[in-house]
Amino acid sequence: MKVKLLSALLVSSILLVGCGSDNDDVTEPPVVVPPPADDAIDIDEASAIVMKLASFDAATGALTFSLQDADEKSISKATDYDIYYFGYPDPSSPSTNAKAWKRWHVTQSYKCDSSADEECVGVLTETAIKGQYTFEATDLDLDSQAAAGALALYKVAIQIHGALASNEIELIEAEE
Repeated sequence: MKVKLLSALLVSSILLVGCGSDNDDVTEPPVVVPPPADDAIDIDEASAIVMKLASFDAATGALTFSLQDADEKSISKATDYDIYYFGYPDPSSPSTNAKAWKRWHVTQSYKCDSSADEECVGVLTETAIKGQYTFEATDLDLDSQAAAGALALYKVAIQIHGALASNEIELIEAEE
């Protein structure tokens, strides 16, 4: 009998301790995170331009890249460019051409100079994120410049121009 009474006392004391808690259903107000400060600068104010390629589709020539200055601030309002696409043969395949050591290639270029009266070739668009751009290479067709099936390696060189600076140009291989 004492065991039953002791068990009942223990269970009731546990229940009483659990009931005495404060209101746990109080919700905290949501934390409001302010939007990031707009650190983008105009391309014509940039004293240095750093271009980082995010993607390059060899089939269409579509590019996605970002522009930053030396302080890693996003660069906005880019319009002037020189973009060159290159097509190369498979580097591991032998050639019957005696001058193959010169590593022949085919090219197609796209340019835009807003100070000239000429129409821009290709479409450069800044995305909703300042400093990020896409480029559409209209009518890109490197394969028509070489024998059927001869091109196996595609590269691009991108140079973006501002009033004070241009990025260093480098040859970048397409993604597989």
